Amino acid sequence: MNPLTGISYLMCIGFDNDRRLRKRVYYFTYNNVRFKLIQTNPKKWRDLLLTVVENDDASAKTKAYAAASEFLSAFAWEHDARVKAGRAGGFGRGKKFNLRSAKARAFTFPEMPLYSYSLGYDISRIAHLENDKQKLAVALFREANSSNSSYLSFLFYWQIMEIDGTHPMDWVNKTYRNRSTNHFFIEQNVVGVLNLKSQSIGHYFEDSCRHAIAHIKRKPGETTLRFNDFEDEERLEVSSNAVKRFAKFYITQQLGLKKQLYLVRQRNGKGFPFYATGEQIRNHLYKGCS
Repeated sequence: MNPLTGISYLMCIGFDNDRRLRKRVYYFTYNNVRFKLIQTNPKKWRDLLLTVVENDDASAKTKAYAAASEFLSAFAWEHDARVKAGRAGGFGRGKKFNLRSAKARAFTFPEMPLYSYSLGYDISRIAHLENDKQKLAVALFREANSSNSSYLSFLFYWQIMEIDGTHPMDWVNKTYRNRSTNHFFIEQNVVGVLNLKSQSIGHYFEDSCRHAIAHIKRKPGETTLRFNDFEDEERLEVSSNAVKRFAKFYITQQLGLKKQLYLVRQRNGKGFPFYATGEQIRNHLYKGCS
């Protein structure tokens, strides 16, 4: 008999977030997994998502981590936040361990570069991820947006535009060419700093950025990365900033991510908070909470 069977296991999932929340602690359910969010001092420790599973249930731990990561993607997308998910740790406790009594104990150091923070946010509204394509896209966007590497950020933004079977170069050119009618907006100073020469913007992204990052050895005359070169580092940084605008537009227009979920309770105000659609709230099925 396994002596660990029936023992509760407190999973502690660390994450960085530059959109600081109004309250220190939140409770919510996402994808049928209950979480306790604890906000810490971002200059010292990562914030935490806590959840309780059976100690010997590997599938429950996998499900909980997937739900936590997807929630962070949905929050990051909705609030344009720089969020970085981390590894999961934890420890076993007694059979009747309660999530509400869980405390922040498994502290880890921040992994995201410390820039600046915005205050006054909460988790009452997140993106409604309706299919696997949207989930993959916002996960890539979250990782790209939180990375301190322009190379990695560019590749992830570029990969987003491959999700629906499109060719990124063609899609970028068409989107930019029709920007006066398709409501795509990109500041001209963002495009103006790109070293396009005679290339289309899509071809520049693909050849001078994507291929240059992915292939160290290239044919004579093709763009290669110049490591430890200030000008080339700056070129990739501004290029990543520009391709980000196209990736974001791709997610909303090509993949159709435009809906939100809202944190609610049952109409009697009891029970664990969970996320519902705007239609469910309008039909007075649930009560909003903040």
